[in-house]
Amino acid sequence: MVSTQDGTNTADLSTGLRVRTARNAAGLTLEHVSRRIGVSPATLSLIERDKVSVTPERLGLIAEVFGMDVESLLSGAGVPDPDAAGTDDTHPKVLEAAIDCFVKWGYHGTSMRQIAHAGNVSVAGVYHYYPSKQQMLVAILDVTMKELIEGMSGVRAKVQDLPPAERFHALVEGLAYYHATSQKNAFIGASEMRSLEEPHRTRIADLRRSVQYLLDEEARRAVEDGVFRTKDARFASRVVANMCTSLAQWYDPTGTVSPEQAAKDLADYAVALMTAGTEDR
Repeated sequence: MVSTQDGTNTADLSTGLRVRTARNAAGLTLEHVSRRIGVSPATLSLIERDKVSVTPERLGLIAEVFGMDVESLLSGAGVPDPDAAGTDDTHPKVLEAAIDCFVKWGYHGTSMRQIAHAGNVSVAGVYHYYPSKQQMLVAILDVTMKELIEGMSGVRAKVQDLPPAERFHALVEGLAYYHATSQKNAFIGASEMRSLEEPHRTRIADLRRSVQYLLDEEARRAVEDGVFRTKDARFASRVVANMCTSLAQWYDPTGTVSPEQAAKDLADYAVALMTAGTEDR
């Protein structure tokens, strides 16, 4: 029996959380496991968050990827100890190296050999986990969107009883904080969408829009409440979102403004923008 980082026994977890615990302990990404079981990374993410049910057949495939049987996966008995895992940590090194290379040279300017060199692994080692550079880009953006959507959903859940304007402020602060603290992933997400191939480009774009829609909805409600006076809440909320995402390009976390303060200040500016209104055109 093992425990998660917060001390929870894996046997006490839901099915989705057991799957996620086993995947993290094995050092595998959503992209790697989803490809093996024949679903999209987004679907696997929903399974891990218990948002969709998982059939016994699919659960068997998942357990097989982890080198376990279903009974061991469900009981937690066969989940490897996270502290003991990582003896073969080539996989995360490859992805981290790809992130560094894509930020430095761009997707199209990066070769598999450069990624191998940056990760201190062989070229064959890179291909063992990722048969193509495109799969690495997809994996990076899947992780980025998963973290962002989970973070924004968590913020929304905490402030759901507040007025729309305050919910808007909290969501903007959360969006800004992510882009100030996850700059490399966020930068790739903003600069390399054009490099994604279908069907992943459309899928990732839909996930990005779902985050924008959270801001749009709260802005619209705040206008209805008479708090926001902008004449075009949808346009203004997109300006605000762009303010947040641009932090990945120019914000310096080693400067005088902490990520927390930067996120709060930007959220304050966003509310000021929405409440200032516009002159008649």
